Amino acid sequence: MARYDHLPVYKVSYELLLLVFQITKYFSREFKYTIGQELKKEAIEMMTNIYRAK
Repeated sequence: MARYDHLPVYKVSYELLLLVFQITKYFSREFKYTIGQELKKEAIEMMTNIYRAK
């Protein structure tokens, strides 16, 4: 049985997660703690859902 971390969708979504964390680092203060946090939360939730689906 394949592991979840070998799935192409998992690898691409992990790269997206890293990109979101890198990009939100440069947001202004007013967006970093509103939109930035929401983006991070959604990206982490996406990774969790992929893990659970497998």
